[in-house]
Amino acid sequence: MLVVLVRHGDAAFSMPDAKRELSARGREEVQSAIATHSAFRCRSAASGDEAAVRFVVSPLLRAQQTAAILADELNMSSSQLELITDDRLEPDRDPNAVFALVDQAQMQGITELWLVGHNPLLSTLLSLFADGELNSQPQLATAEIVELEVDWVGLGCATVGYRA
Repeated sequence: MLVVLVRHGDAAFSMPDAKRELSARGREEVQSAIATHSAFRCRSAASGDEAAVRFVVSPLLRAQQTAAILADELNMSSSQLELITDDRLEPDRDPNAVFALVDQAQMQGITELWLVGHNPLLSTLLSLFADGELNSQPQLATAEIVELEVDWVGLGCATVGYRA
């Protein structure tokens, strides 16, 4: 299973936090990040069956806007894309709940799971998936995309295949 972590783009400051919108710079960051990622995917793509893709997105506005840009840039129609809003991807949530989410998606036959959210959660997930330790990986930057190859769900179970 491919798990893709995506941190939202740069957001303008406003209150409440849940309503913060992407800034113009944030929109550009997301578009640039997905263009770079897509170019990588084209170079490394292998022929095979079409992936069962699911996007799980934090309910916070900046993450929702990031997911919308990603879906648009990837030219995914609603028939190809399952987009789910889930509060387990809010910034300070329990990473174990996300491990359960990934495990459930894998059991449902999802082959490509995009998690669009926030730090510190995404950076914590990266460290736990890749190394089984907290804070072993550098923090995700805004609009950063990280691909993890996951055969089974647990600490240290993933290989980082792409990070930019």
